[in-house]
Amino acid sequence: MINHKDNTMEKVLSTRILLSLILLFMVSCFHSCGWFTTDPDYVGSWQYTEKGYAGEIAINITHTLKLTEGTFEEVIIYRRDNSSAVMSLLGMKGNITVDGDEVLFRLTAIGDCLEDTFDKCTSTPEWFAKGSATYNTYLSLGISESFEGTFEADEDYLWLVRDMNNDTDTDDDWEDIEFERI
Repeated sequence: MINHKDNTMEKVLSTRILLSLILLFMVSCFHSCGWFTTDPDYVGSWQYTEKGYAGEIAINITHTLKLTEGTFEEVIIYRRDNSSAVMSLLGMKGNITVDGDEVLFRLTAIGDCLEDTFDKCTSTPEWFAKGSATYNTYLSLGISESFEGTFEADEDYLWLVRDMNNDTDTDDDWEDIEFERI
């Protein structure tokens, strides 16, 4: 004869063991799966706009920067004031290494205008890999293949200071920019 009390006790123990295993699995998964981790503040999409002038012609310049924990993609688009037509663009993408507030950028590709069927520049870059003729041409114009910088970031802004041409200062255009998160 089975004791009803023993049967109930077995069910309670089985339930406790099962709940313990489920809890152990969930705790280990939270830690290893990264469910409760957040991206560093610099990770995301950022934008900076300014107005420049070529003689009397006003040009709107938009920098869009996408950062992950290990990569970057930056596209700089030039448009005539009061026009949506793209005059020109420059794209840069590659890898980054971050240590505290210091960041090292290493280019893997340079982007240039991708033309539409009417030979007009679009806002999408055509990417040229490291070692290609177009990539090397841009390097010969003063873009460095790797450059260092520092940053401060919060949920809304990224202040990025870079020596993009490795001339030991950050006084050149676009080397000291405050981006806004988009």
